[in-house]
Amino acid sequence: MGRAPCCDKANVKRGPWSPEEDAILKNFLEKHGTGGNWIALPRKAGLRRCGKSCRLRWLNYLRPDIKHGGFTDEEDNAICTLYSTIGSRQVIS
Repeated sequence: MGRAPCCDKANVKRGPWSPEEDAILKNFLEKHGTGGNWIALPRKAGLRRCGKSCRLRWLNYLRPDIKHGGFTDEEDNAICTLYSTIGSRQVIS
């Protein structure tokens, strides 16, 4: 028993993503969205990647609302103020 594999491991490219692959994935998602099916997305977009790899690449690196770079002075001050008030404990809202 067990789950069926999400992709054909022999035909899937592994390793670092190229800028061309990033552009293909980003353009496809901006035009068509995910359609709720990340497993079928690489085939439709013309990528030789696993659906899970495409999903993680989008969520962690390519989404337009992801902020890249360091903290601004305002953000840094807010972090320091909160740290001095509540310490390093985790706050669950």
